[in-house]
Amino acid sequence: MKRFSGDEDAEVRLRAATDPRLSPDSVVRMLDDPDSGVRAMAARHPRVPVPVLVALLGDEGTAEAAARNPVLPVAVMERMTVTGS
Repeated sequence: MKRFSGDEDAEVRLRAATDPRLSPDSVVRMLDDPDSGVRAMAARHPRVPVPVLVALLGDEGTAEAAARNPVLPVAVMERMTVTGS
C-alpha cells in the first residue's frame, strides 16, 4: 500500500487512502497530498492517529472530513457540539 499512497496519479492515491490496510504513517503522509480529495479521504481514514485527527479539526481544509472520521473520540465530539452551539 505504501507504494500506491505515493503514486504520481491522484486517482491511485485516492484509492489507496480508502484501503483499511494503509499504515498510520502512510495516512499521515497523505494528509499533505497536493490533491484535496486525497487529503479529505486520508482525514476520514480510521488509522489516523487520534492526536493528528483532533488537530485536523482546526484546519479549514480537513475539518469536515476529520469530523466524519469514525474514530473521533466521543469527548471531542461533545466539545464540538458545545462550542458549536
